[in-house]
Amino acid sequence: MAPQNPTPSGPPGGPPSSAVADLPVAATAVASFASVFGQLGLVAQAAKGAFFMLMGAWAISFILPTGGGAGFFLFLISLAASSHFGVNWCRVMLLGPAGLPARSLSWGPIQWRFLGYGMLLFLIMMLMTIPLSAVGSVLASILGLMSSPTDLGPGFFVVGLLMFLGALYVLARLGFVFPAVAVGEEYGLGLSWQHSAGQGLRLTAALFAAGLPIVVGQLLLAAFLFQMLLGVSIGELMPAPGQGLPGEVAPGAATPGSAVSPREAPSILSVVFFNVISTVANFLSFAVLFSLLCLAFRTCTGWVPASGGNLPAGPLEDENNGQ
Repeated sequence: MAPQNPTPSGPPGGPPSSAVADLPVAATAVASFASVFGQLGLVAQAAKGAFFMLMGAWAISFILPTGGGAGFFLFLISLAASSHFGVNWCRVMLLGPAGLPARSLSWGPIQWRFLGYGMLLFLIMMLMTIPLSAVGSVLASILGLMSSPTDLGPGFFVVGLLMFLGALYVLARLGFVFPAVAVGEEYGLGLSWQHSAGQGLRLTAALFAAGLPIVVGQLLLAAFLFQMLLGVSIGELMPAPGQGLPGEVAPGAATPGSAVSPREAPSILSVVFFNVISTVANFLSFAVLFSLLCLAFRTCTGWVPASGGNLPAGPLEDENNGQ
């Protein structure tokens, strides 16, 4: 099928009525990593504005009153920074290096729309956790894997896995709004749901294939950074088996902090390194995620830029042409 531009300005007939091609799961997951780690210089260019936003917010948080206010401020800035980077990187993926804004800190209607959809999808995912956690708890109980709702055993991870897959499915069906909005398309959640119809399981599988190593890598990196820079092992932060969730102490059990020997507070330099390295790792993770959504958006909608000629050769073109 000939490529289409899924907007009113596209070819006669408007957007395609459904996905124009099946998504190759393995090739898309591999290409999402290759597109990031093969263009690290462009990732840095796309992320520099968001990086300065985060570092500035982190510095400001030192002078804010301690408590929930500072945490909420950092949460909002992190959402804004992720949206700023997401717009830039999606434009690189779909339009090439020329798609990067000339000013690294520019913010306009596109960024606001991107942020709005991000907050909406985050809310939908949070609401999805309620029924999914209930279903997972019942399933784990039937299988005899959960002795109590707060026990950190196999049942807890069954519930977590089900919620993770549910969040991926929401992103798979609604996530096309991100690349579309980033390049200025008049696109909404309805079109994303329409163009991912019949591709939900493929998209979820591709997101899982890319997301699982990211989650594992982030956990290993966090364990390393806590140990090397802050002098705290992950084991000290986790409750003992049978103790339950953090903050809940079983009768007669020692409190989580009672087994931790006193230590000096980490130096400000260690904290700075911790934040910088964690931020870089987060940008790389988000870049892989946005790359996958862009590749899937191109494959399932046949999208091409209205100007033509500036779309970089996609790593999936040969496979798609062979379908």
